[in-house]
Amino acid sequence: MTNPSSMRTTTETQVNVGRKYKSRKERPCDACRKRKICCTRDASEKNCSLCRTRGETCEYVLPPNVRRNRPSNVRSRETMSSASSTSFTPPRPVPSCAGARITAPRHRMTAPSEWICQFVGFSGDQDPFVLRHCSFNQLNCYKAPDWAILRVKGESEIPLHFTVVPDSHLDPHPHYYPKTDTESIVAPHTNKLLRTYFDVIHMSYPLLDPARFNSKPQTGDPLLAVMYNLASPFCQDTPTSFQQLSDFVHQALPIERRHSRLETIEAYLLHLQRHSTIDPVSTLPSLWSDIGAIVGMAHDLGLNLDPTGWSLSPSDSDRRIRIWWAVYIQDKWGALDLGRPSYLNDEHCSVPLPIVDNFSQTGLHNQPLPLTSAIQFVAMAHLTTILSDILNTFYTLKAMERIKLLPLEVLYSILGDFQGRLASWNQEHLCQLYNANTLLDSSGSVVLAYHTCEIVLYRAVLRCLPMGTPGYDDVREHAKASLLQIVEFVEKLNVSRLRAFWWSPMTRINFALAGTFMFFQLLTSITTHDIEFWSNIISHYRSLLRLQSHSFDMTKLACTRMDLLAAGMGVDPPVREGETIGEISGDGRKVVLMPGSAEEWIARQGHEGMLLC
Repeated sequence: MTNPSSMRTTTETQVNVGRKYKSRKERPCDACRKRKICCTRDASEKNCSLCRTRGETCEYVLPPNVRRNRPSNVRSRETMSSASSTSFTPPRPVPSCAGARITAPRHRMTAPSEWICQFVGFSGDQDPFVLRHCSFNQLNCYKAPDWAILRVKGESEIPLHFTVVPDSHLDPHPHYYPKTDTESIVAPHTNKLLRTYFDVIHMSYPLLDPARFNSKPQTGDPLLAVMYNLASPFCQDTPTSFQQLSDFVHQALPIERRHSRLETIEAYLLHLQRHSTIDPVSTLPSLWSDIGAIVGMAHDLGLNLDPTGWSLSPSDSDRRIRIWWAVYIQDKWGALDLGRPSYLNDEHCSVPLPIVDNFSQTGLHNQPLPLTSAIQFVAMAHLTTILSDILNTFYTLKAMERIKLLPLEVLYSILGDFQGRLASWNQEHLCQLYNANTLLDSSGSVVLAYHTCEIVLYRAVLRCLPMGTPGYDDVREHAKASLLQIVEFVEKLNVSRLRAFWWSPMTRINFALAGTFMFFQLLTSITTHDIEFWSNIISHYRSLLRLQSHSFDMTKLACTRMDLLAAGMGVDPPVREGETIGEISGDGRKVVLMPGSAEEWIARQGHEGMLLC
């Protein structure tokens, strides 16, 4: 790659031949260099003769090796933009440090060279309190041949910096990077798929800015490939999925992750929303490790920092806020649904909660967008902060030990605080979604998430209370009411909700989590009335899930899980020898699980093998 700092025009070289400037005052001022002449100024004078004649003051903004005869729309220094090749926005004069590639100046007819940003942490070897003393230029950039530092916030007590290195150092596109012409795969349906994406998926999950996709798409873009596959089931005259795009995304994203940009995280987040083709499987393959990778990339790009005080355009700042809260939501709900420790620590986050203004109000081709999608995303972000506190209070290993030692009045006080927060959230956020008048009702994931938070709270408290404890029955009644609301929710699923896009895999697991809690209620019932009641509720919920699962992908996991639990607990008759207990269909193949096959496999592993499961 050509070293930008070594470039200068032929004219400049001729002007400076034979003359060495020992100090800043002796080299040509900007006005003289622009006219390709030398300053006629003595060392004792402040201004050269040209500037004195024009009544101006000599200025020295740029170093000698920077071209001044470049077009006005090309900046003299490397500029950063959070938009990449898919954003279709011109570079700005102010560094945005938004975690995207930046293009360095280069000679004509040379291959493009890009630079990759990474946030400088406070405890690492690149001490930001040391870096703050580098010689930054007017664009808050310190540039070395193969390394640069961008100062985002240097005047405050806590300096914020990004280091920038050429992408050639990171081997971003090795020879095994998939060379796939994604646009030819979806042709001639490109425009239909993009319109469908923003009409259906974006209305439920408004992560992207539609204005970035008004220009001609660039082939080989993993983000666009993910968008096409998400939109294809909802688009007429197209296949339900493009297997070539899926293969490309699975190959490209792990490579892109090594030099992550904002587009990489967006593609990963959208990729996690895909539907699973293997119904009985609890999660998408490698779901939790993928979430961990997303969190790691977000920290690399400094998305956990408040960008509102940076030198960013409003669109860049809004984009970082949206992506961060999408990562936060994915992490916390993944931790709940999979029973894993959260990757995120709220102590390391300063990003303000999103507001409606952080989302674009215009769709593809500048068409007006309703605010429903933004309201929904904001509601989910606020609800997730409550969920995070519930997980930290009741579901960490140490918290589960501490909570048992609390007096009952303290435990009920904690329960009351969470109940109040959930009730306030319901009034402030959920009520707005009930009044939305749209063709596709995309609020289903948020409504289910709210009831899931309630049952997760009551489940944790019931685990800590011995039966017969004062207040125990009241908590069971609250839990009962929440579960009945979920049953009613499934009963009243209408076409406008069933045809909308649902957040996945969060929604799939939330349906299953409610069913598991019903079994918990049955197992802790001590009266004949309660046993009969919960047996009937479980049977009714299972029938609803089974009915919906024929055409509604979100209930298939819960249906399978409850069937397996019922069989394992003796609620259903045992499976006779030779009968199948489940099928896993994927890639056109069907794998039949026979009774005893898992037991035989475990027995063959021995105790040492069990540790490897």
